[in-house]
Amino acid sequence: MKLIILGPPGSGKGTVAERLEKEFHLKHISAGELLREEVRKDTLIGRDIKPVMEKGGLVSNQLVSAVVKLEVQNKKQYILDGFPRALEQAKGIGELKINKVLYLDVPLNVVVERLAGRRVCKKGLHNYHINYLPPKKAGKCDWDGTPLLRRKDDAPAAIRERFRVYQHETRPVIEYYRKKGLLLTVDATPDPETVYGKVKKTLRLK
Repeated sequence: MKLIILGPPGSGKGTVAERLEKEFHLKHISAGELLREEVRKDTLIGRDIKPVMEKGGLVSNQLVSAVVKLEVQNKKQYILDGFPRALEQAKGIGELKINKVLYLDVPLNVVVERLAGRRVCKKGLHNYHINYLPPKKAGKCDWDGTPLLRRKDDAPAAIRERFRVYQHETRPVIEYYRKKGLLLTVDATPDPETVYGKVKKTLRLK
């Protein structure tokens, strides 16, 4: 299966993708993580996109598409998390032959509450929440033991800006896939366990 997971910041895309990857062996590919890796490595690309990401803006369509296409090359089973985020990107990956597009729907007030308490491991690969999805050991990642950190773009002002940008840029992507008959919508407002159950049912996974 080639699956896209769409949804505003804080909708739980990363958490759902991690669980699907573990249970159904679908490679989890996060466009945001690919870009953050460039920032961590302090590459030329990373230096260009760092200020944009910290302010909650969107990296250029051409750059994100190139990074993602390179990552999925020759892969047949994967989840694209956080990509495409613009209509131009969606139209540009038609050759990938995506099977399903899952949309996690959640309002702004829930997004702000969630992201204010979100933590990610130092490697940036695993997500937690201080209230809803705490690690087994406080401050440490269950997977690799690295310290848990708060991302700069999870500050309240940045969250609201990211949501605004999402509504403006990504809503057309949702409609694009809806018209293609690929879109499946799940209410992502409940707790993570409930949402994941709904996702499996919607995707008809057992």
